[in-house]
Amino acid sequence: MLNYVFKAKNSEGILVSGEIHADRRETIVTALKKKGYYLLSIEAENRFSALIHSAGGLGNRVSVKEKAVFTHQLATLLKAGMQLTLALRTLSRQTQNKYLTSVITQIYNDIEQSGSLSEAMEKHPRVFSKVYTAIIEASEQTGSLAETLLVLSRQLKSQASVNARIKGALVYPIFLLAVSALVVGVLTIFVIPKFIELFVNANQVLPLPTKILVGAMAFLREFWWVLIFVIIAAVCFGLTALKKERIRLMIDSALLRIPVIGTLNRKLQLAGFARTLGSLLNGGVRIVSAINTTKGTTTNTAFMKEIAEVEQGIIKGDTLAKVIGRQKYFGEIAANMIAVGEDTGMLPEMLLEVAEMEDQECESAISSMTNLLGPVMIVVLGLIIGFVVMAILMPIFETSAMVK
Repeated sequence: MLNYVFKAKNSEGILVSGEIHADRRETIVTALKKKGYYLLSIEAENRFSALIHSAGGLGNRVSVKEKAVFTHQLATLLKAGMQLTLALRTLSRQTQNKYLTSVITQIYNDIEQSGSLSEAMEKHPRVFSKVYTAIIEASEQTGSLAETLLVLSRQLKSQASVNARIKGALVYPIFLLAVSALVVGVLTIFVIPKFIELFVNANQVLPLPTKILVGAMAFLREFWWVLIFVIIAAVCFGLTALKKERIRLMIDSALLRIPVIGTLNRKLQLAGFARTLGSLLNGGVRIVSAINTTKGTTTNTAFMKEIAEVEQGIIKGDTLAKVIGRQKYFGEIAANMIAVGEDTGMLPEMLLEVAEMEDQECESAISSMTNLLGPVMIVVLGLIIGFVVMAILMPIFETSAMVK
């Protein structure tokens, strides 16, 4: 099937544009005419655009924040009594992201052809995840679409906030790295060669740090291509190794255990699990199906393995709290809170409370990571720059001592 881009006017004379997947142009023309659209233009996406589209290229992205805004606005319009199709058409005109606008238009078109919202969203997995559409499908069955959309919008806003804090935590270390790389680069390209030439012409015996620096620069000048080859080979080897389940599991397990970063990772995984499971149970999904769906909330194979063990435990008849209490990465506090939720008949609400608690603790973990990264980067880069400066100054000091 190809992706067709069309422009048309509806019965009210309003310009409508979007993208539709179909096997033939005639299929789209017929579908648009049935809706009363006056077709202005329709073009098949060229191969280059299709390649970018299929690869998730630049311009075909919807951020978590944009998705949260769309979800909240849709929930607000539905709670105000507006029909779903009218709400979608209204949002398609107000959304600034052109790709999201085209997605909303396609969803609107699919619903107009007697499709459901969840079915229409399933056709856009890059925008709406499997978990998102599963929650929407459950809410459609229980008649609580607007309320569920509000819950989803809060979840997405929380996720966007955590993502923003993580990116903010990395700004300072990246800035330090860039500045230090610039300083070392200037010294290496413009300053060090002049000093080395001076020392060599003077037939001076160079100290060990200077010899190391001279050797490193000579190697980079002569064999820079080897370094590039080694980096490319290492990346290819790493990507190939990650495809092996055993190696991927080992690395993901390490990412959950290492200090600071592991703590943050565990809390993020647990928050996503608890929030998704709570939302699905609130929507009326059975617990086994809900737990199975939550596997889509994580890309960490070690945590995914524990979710599968939780699912098997529930199938065998154990309580959720009991199964979670046996796992390594969920934590005792979460298990105790879930046990209270099961005892009081408020499991969905307690799961959402666990997610809220983990989100708050994530902020503390991010602050700890920020406080740790700054000093570590300063020490490491200080040692590198200090070594370069020492390698330059030691021969000068030795020459000065000989002159005296």
